[in-house]
Amino acid sequence: MTDAKKWVRTWTTGTVPRSTLLCFPPTGVGASAFRPWQTELGPDVLVAGVQLPCREERIEEEPPTRVEDVASGALQALRVLRADGTPLTLVGVGSGTAMALETAARLESLGRPARRVVVATGRPPHFVGAPGDETVDQATGILDQTDQEIIDSGCSCLPGLEVAAELDEWLVERMLTGFRATVRMISQYAYTHPPLSSELHAWHGSDDPLVRREHNEGWHRYTTGAFSARSFSGCPDYFTISRDAMPGALGKLLTAGAAPAANPHA
Repeated sequence: MTDAKKWVRTWTTGTVPRSTLLCFPPTGVGASAFRPWQTELGPDVLVAGVQLPCREERIEEEPPTRVEDVASGALQALRVLRADGTPLTLVGVGSGTAMALETAARLESLGRPARRVVVATGRPPHFVGAPGDETVDQATGILDQTDQEIIDSGCSCLPGLEVAAELDEWLVERMLTGFRATVRMISQYAYTHPPLSSELHAWHGSDDPLVRREHNEGWHRYTTGAFSARSFSGCPDYFTISRDAMPGALGKLLTAGAAPAANPHA
């Protein structure tokens, strides 16, 4: 497998798609989380999940330490997909929102902007590390904990660790290594590019205690194109919004095809 192919997973049936989704997973989750989206969205949409090192079949590799490195890998994935002929949507969930944003900026600099960017359940970079940022406070607390303390806390950011006692000790250590690396990477990320020209859609769960309405609406500063902010009820975290709300909402967004025309930053 080439280095470029390592960065992407797809689950298509060979049908030529009309649009492409390049999806960035949240903390502790691999690309396979997006496989159900392919089933729900159907063959007209190519769903491609970005596979980060130190997750799933790349578990033996060292985790990335900079969001910029993930963006470089994502650009390699796009070359593998050869998606230039279809409208491209970048989708980031949780910590994947920063990765999607950085990749979108790289595409802009290459003169190949994405059609749209969807960021779900993630605080925009200017909120991360700001005074009173519970996400960084929570992350710092986690980074100070031992492996066993993280396991005992039942951390929702690490699916699979609820059965840690049944897992191989080495596997648990690798999962925690990747988790800590992602937390550090996101807390240190700074956006240094001009605003995007792509339309930008910010989604969050109305019950999410860490990504509130003001955070979700704060994404508007990262685009000069059309912008929309949306809240989903009954979605307290990125697992529920990704599973229950996003596939259907993405399908409608792709079908509509056009960004809101009036008052785009409302």
